[in-house]
Amino acid sequence: MPLPHLLIALLVAIAPATQSPPAGEKERRTAAQQKINSQILYEIYRLRGEAERNAVPPGPTGVKIDARGRALVDIRADPTPALQNSIRHAGGVVLSTSVRGRSIIARVPLLKLETLAADPAVRFIEPAAEATTGRSFH
Repeated sequence: MPLPHLLIALLVAIAPATQSPPAGEKERRTAAQQKINSQILYEIYRLRGEAERNAVPPGPTGVKIDARGRALVDIRADPTPALQNSIRHAGGVVLSTSVRGRSIIARVPLLKLETLAADPAVRFIEPAAEATTGRSFH
């Protein structure tokens, strides 16, 4: 058997015996966590004291969190009265809704976002974009 074929045969033979690296944080996410933007999840992990275990990178995430621990989020879902009530029940405040954009902008306690994300009506939760002005600086 020529050397390259022997090498390939050897690699194929030992490949199943090697262990794959442990699953990363993204692979361990629940179905609800998969619907939450990573930056928001990092803030949740930090608040729970799980940042090191989940390999959260240092530095700011850009998630706007108020003094009451509520994140400013864009909940991608049809803004039904039931979902808005769920947000309020979780301690959140609905700031605006868009039927056309299928979106709810709200301030929601970080530790309640996973429960909201578990709702089948919710497609995704991400940091809300903040309004900017058209000012130019010279």
